[in-house]
Amino acid sequence: MAEIASIFVSPIVSKLTETVATLINEEFAAIKGSKKELEKLSSNLITIAAVLEDAEKKQMDAACGRSLKVWLSKLKDIAFDVEDILDTFATEAHLSKVRRIPFRIRMAPEIKQILTKFDLIAKEKSNFGLSVSTDAARSDSQSQNHFPLTNSFVDTSDVLGRDSDKDKLIDQMLSNESDSREGDVSVIPITGMGGLGKTTLAQLIFNNERVKEHFEYRMWVCVTIDFNLQRILRGIIEFHTQMEVSNNLSMDSLLTRFKDILAGKDFLLVLDDVWIDNYQDWEPLGNILKLGGKGTRVLVTSRSTKVSDIMATQTPYTLQDLPQQECWSLFKKIAFKDNKNMSNELESIGKEIVGKCNGLPLAVKAMGGLLRGNVDVDKWKGILRDSIWELEDEKSLNKPKILPALKLSYDHLPSYLKQCYSYCSIFPKAYVFDRKQLVKLWMAQAFIQPRGQKSAEETGREYFDELLTRSFFQTLDIDNKERYRMHDLIHELAVSVSSPQCCQVMDHKSCVFSQQCRHVSLLCQDLESPTCKQVFKTCNKLRTLLLPSEYLKSLRRQTLDQMFRSLKYIRALDLSSSLLTELPDSVGELKLLRYLDLSRTEIKKLPNSVCKLWNLQTLKLLGCLWLFELPEDLGKMVNLIYLELDDMFWFKCRELPPRMGNLTRLQNLHAFRVLSSTPGRGIGELKDMADLTGKLHISNLENAVNAAEAKLNQKESLQMLLLEWTDKDFNQEDEVRAERDLNHLQPHSNLKGLALHHFKGSNFPSWMTSGLLQNLRTLTLSHCIKCTTISVGQLPRLRKLCIKGMLELEEWPEDQCPTLNRLQISTCPKLRKVPNLMLNLTFLKIKKCDSLKALPMAPCLMFLILIDNLVLEDWHEGMLTAVDEQRNPVGQPRPSLIGVLELKLQNCPNIQALPRIFFPQKLEIRGCVQVTALPVSQRLQHLALEMCSSDALLREIPSTNSLYSLVISKISNLTCFPKLPHLPGLKSLYISECEDLSSLSDEEGSLKSLSSLQLLSIRGCPKLEALPDEGLPAALEGLMIGSCSSLSSLGSKQTLKSLHSLTDMYLEDCPLIQSFPEDGLPSSLKHLEIRGCPLLTEQCQEEGEERPKISHVTDLEIGSI
Repeated sequence: MAEIASIFVSPIVSKLTETVATLINEEFAAIKGSKKELEKLSSNLITIAAVLEDAEKKQMDAACGRSLKVWLSKLKDIAFDVEDILDTFATEAHLSKVRRIPFRIRMAPEIKQILTKFDLIAKEKSNFGLSVSTDAARSDSQSQNHFPLTNSFVDTSDVLGRDSDKDKLIDQMLSNESDSREGDVSVIPITGMGGLGKTTLAQLIFNNERVKEHFEYRMWVCVTIDFNLQRILRGIIEFHTQMEVSNNLSMDSLLTRFKDILAGKDFLLVLDDVWIDNYQDWEPLGNILKLGGKGTRVLVTSRSTKVSDIMATQTPYTLQDLPQQECWSLFKKIAFKDNKNMSNELESIGKEIVGKCNGLPLAVKAMGGLLRGNVDVDKWKGILRDSIWELEDEKSLNKPKILPALKLSYDHLPSYLKQCYSYCSIFPKAYVFDRKQLVKLWMAQAFIQPRGQKSAEETGREYFDELLTRSFFQTLDIDNKERYRMHDLIHELAVSVSSPQCCQVMDHKSCVFSQQCRHVSLLCQDLESPTCKQVFKTCNKLRTLLLPSEYLKSLRRQTLDQMFRSLKYIRALDLSSSLLTELPDSVGELKLLRYLDLSRTEIKKLPNSVCKLWNLQTLKLLGCLWLFELPEDLGKMVNLIYLELDDMFWFKCRELPPRMGNLTRLQNLHAFRVLSSTPGRGIGELKDMADLTGKLHISNLENAVNAAEAKLNQKESLQMLLLEWTDKDFNQEDEVRAERDLNHLQPHSNLKGLALHHFKGSNFPSWMTSGLLQNLRTLTLSHCIKCTTISVGQLPRLRKLCIKGMLELEEWPEDQCPTLNRLQISTCPKLRKVPNLMLNLTFLKIKKCDSLKALPMAPCLMFLILIDNLVLEDWHEGMLTAVDEQRNPVGQPRPSLIGVLELKLQNCPNIQALPRIFFPQKLEIRGCVQVTALPVSQRLQHLALEMCSSDALLREIPSTNSLYSLVISKISNLTCFPKLPHLPGLKSLYISECEDLSSLSDEEGSLKSLSSLQLLSIRGCPKLEALPDEGLPAALEGLMIGSCSSLSSLGSKQTLKSLHSLTDMYLEDCPLIQSFPEDGLPSSLKHLEIRGCPLLTEQCQEEGEERPKISHVTDLEIGSI
């Protein structure tokens, strides 16, 4: 196969030129004998830059390509070395002056030696007849807009031409003929070459509605080359439970968890991108999957037909090339969007280009992304005639097959994007990328060139979006968060073009790495393995070291110490999710480190030496459960931009280190506690932190000496501001000072969220009421106990308002609240009135407002919650009928509660009736003793009745098909199960704390007549003696009984045995139960838990009389409460 890896040096040469220009006149002038060499370096860089464009183009030519590539490779390597030396010196120049002179003396010969090498390399350029660019000053930064930037990405979920494949496979999967045979599991492979869309087809099937309805449980695991049984089982469990599973869980523990959740159940498992060579790799997993039900299906995607031979128990599905017409439609969708710019000539050329993609959707997308928005005919012709289409196919599966279309798309990337893309090769295949994390890693490597006034992060996001637009990344939707992955062929291309600078090192697999290697991910279980030791010995110029947590098993302090001492030029280090408990002091010697991730480790304290990391930009400490404080000298890390800590840390942390104000580049400071008596901890520390974004919580504001020093009005990127005073007694002087301080804490007009807690003043400042905060979306006023009135009419975009604990608040004047859609008011005992009309309000919660008698008119209301409102008597007539001419031009009365989906009433004793025109989906009534009627709603889905004066309200339950959940709790005088209307859709019934309930039977067998009931829960009914002899609902799947102290019988002999769908049963704190019914328990029962039932527990022991009745239960738990 033709050699395809191209070498691009432009970005690093460009950056070196800038660095030399910055340092040459100041710092290096003091190094004896170096000034002359530096001036020569500057000259060499300029002349090399002038011919690099020609050199990078000619390297693919057969005539001089090989020797030119060797020269470019040597140039790139020596340029990295020079950059390391310059960065090291620049860092040292900012450290202690005491150490500076000996350091200069020590570095002088090293600098001279490396610059001499560079000079020799530079002279070799004359051997290649390179031409000076006609625009020598042209740089990538000037050509960065060659392709249009856009925020409207290609929707990668759009798929063309695969409906027939999808339908055929679904029919095959759901057919009874595909049921697992005795001793086997049903496995259907999808095979085909890379780029055909096997994964996409599997995703279409996985998310199909027919498939969702058929399989209660669906799991997806991306396997890739490393067919690791523990990792696959962990992936299955994590997908099913949506919870992270520890990497240290043993195989036995994983197997137990698997049995608990999936044994005997039909499920769909997709194993994506499988590579195995022998049956022995598959057999252990196959045996485990046999524990599922006979309707279990395993869908496998693989490029290898050998995988199909090993795993298939059903006919494999071979995916064919995408038809040309569909390929052309896909290309048009990406390249032209709306077809407005597609001339006949471009269409003709485009169809020829698509024809060269050989029916591979991935290649078509790459070409569409490459030409997206470009209407230059010559450009299209150049793509069509490019020699890369003659690239030979690689037939061996042992080497990656790089499609010409993908390589062509890469070749046409600007060099600033080439280095960003190729860097991604160090991540494992199928890695899920977080865009923010990747951009920060690019920043740590100085890959990002400034674009005007934009920050490096903003520019980095644009870089990523350009790669996404060109289909180098695919968008994923994980927990409603955008994540990304690379197609395996795109990843293989990245591996090919990034060698030898980037590599992955794996245990027990041959890996090629050399001194030229700069970026490494160690996919190893032990840092002390021979492979890892060889990496640190050979690759002594590493700039990136990633240690993916799923591989690393051990991490000793001594090993880390040795490793750190070999990482002289490291820029990015990721130790996240490892077993790390402490960092050695030697971490402070990583002078060039810009990115350090210690998230989800067991570290308890950071050594103060970490504060020597003058270059550090990103420090990630998310999920460090045992970390309670930050190092004392954190304020010395003046280049820190991202300090990533979660809410739990800020809750635990008592105080921040002093002099945080030195961190003027910091973007995220979640909390700041004002301590006026301590130097470096006053509110003035916030003065120069102008780049703060996101949320800032300032507490202990009574300690502020001069609140104006915070300069909050200059923090234009701040989104959410919380201002808090301590909750303690205060006097008139404190009140005056609080009002003065709040007036000085005026935020920038960009602010979107504001919260005031325990404000001690009587009046809010003018900046809250004068219309300054035009962008404010949310406002919280909590325990501002001296304020008697509020006004929000000057907040035109306010959407959410929360008022609580304002004990003196009496009035809320008539305000225009045009955008307010969520309002919560609680514990405002003197509040008498709220604005009469809130046109867009959808959520209203009123709690403990004992003077409020009426509610506002809210024609769009959907959720209404009223709790502990003792004097609220009735519904404002406007709540029932409100004329809104804009919404209802004919002027007919519009029921304003007709749209309410959820109503919750609790302890509102004066409310006598519910609105007449009212059709909720969810209704909860608790402690409203005068309510005696329920609405007749055919859309009611959930009903909860609690603390009613009698069972009269139960007789008002409407007959409806929609009700699926019913809660009956604390109903006095309820002695037997109430007669219920026809409820054919009821799935869940909860009966709790009905102290007088002694029987679940009635004359008409109402309980058994609930034909769809799947879950029955009975708790806290001390007079209940037995389950009904007539039996329980036949469809019951779960039965829970607890705290029924008089219950001695679980019914007649057939009561439980006849429940053929029952799978789960819980008995707790029922001390009089001695036995199960005579005929025992149904064979369908899988899980039985017995706690606090001493008589029954004794009979269920190994030799007990009841033991035979439960011998078939696979998951049995017996014990005390």
